[in-house]
Amino acid sequence: MIALVRQSRKRKILLIILLALILRFWAVFLLPQDFDEPIYLQNAFDYAKLINKGDINGIIDYQGGREHPALVKLIYGLDVAFLGKNATWANAFYLSRSISAIFGSLATLVVSLMVEPLSGGLLAVHTLAVKYTSQVYLESLPHLLSILAVLTFVRASKLIPDKWFWISALCLGAATAGKFTYTPAIVIVIGYLFIFEKNTLRKWLLPYSLIALISFIGLDITLWHDPFRRLVEAVTFHASYSQGMHVQGVGYPWFQPFIWVFTSFPAEVHPEVFFYFGFDGIISVLGISAIKQEWTERRWLVIWFVAGMFFLLIWPTKWPQYALIVTPALCIMAAGTLHRLINWVRE
Repeated sequence: MIALVRQSRKRKILLIILLALILRFWAVFLLPQDFDEPIYLQNAFDYAKLINKGDINGIIDYQGGREHPALVKLIYGLDVAFLGKNATWANAFYLSRSISAIFGSLATLVVSLMVEPLSGGLLAVHTLAVKYTSQVYLESLPHLLSILAVLTFVRASKLIPDKWFWISALCLGAATAGKFTYTPAIVIVIGYLFIFEKNTLRKWLLPYSLIALISFIGLDITLWHDPFRRLVEAVTFHASYSQGMHVQGVGYPWFQPFIWVFTSFPAEVHPEVFFYFGFDGIISVLGISAIKQEWTERRWLVIWFVAGMFFLLIWPTKWPQYALIVTPALCIMAAGTLHRLINWVRE
């Protein structure tokens, strides 16, 4: 009986990862070029030239897009370098999108394996997640790593640091080296777990933080020369940019993150890609309805959602891709609601 259950679970996970791959690669080839994709792809071509020259100092001191950490852009640069003479703009564009789609699909696999399949299934079809993990954007890898940072820490032993504990620290640093916006909410979630649910591990907070910091600096190559100054410049750039003409000109209201979370925005603007229209709003409603239950069972999920939404609401820049901070927590909570509804119907 146990073997049958395990086989059933494996089949479900296999179907979910196939679904995630199909939807994301469908988006890879059908989505029109988005606003920031030419910027990151140009960064990739610049990195590729430096990689081909073997110019390590040039890579470290590269000025393009210094406001964001280098990790994802450098991966795109390695893709372009790998293409060699075939590195046309179109080839690099679709290869970089494909790498992004693979990372996005792996995120659904991680949720399916470490939580349960239905949660991964909801993330697989979430249109906001599909769109921004299928483009030459910075979201896909830090999205995956931030999920890993939380879920591995949840799985870590309460007695002594184990492999999950250290993997969490490495993933937290790596997620930060991918994009800064994922870090505040994840740090709050892990901080909560340290203080309230894994309080026997508090004495290991400093080693955990050091491993995360080493992972961050080691993977954000632009910090290898003068790390403190460059980090301050990157952070202050975002503060200035959020008050700049571009952000102010778009004029999103303070509550715009609720619109991103409670509507299937990508399906509205790209109906030819998201032919199933999307269930983002339904997932969010199901997730919100589970808050009371999750507060007693998996409080860290509520902390994840609330901390993420708080950051999205107070931060002046309100781009839709930022909402990926909270989509994993919503999908996991929504799956819990669906399981309870199914059990209620059966009874």
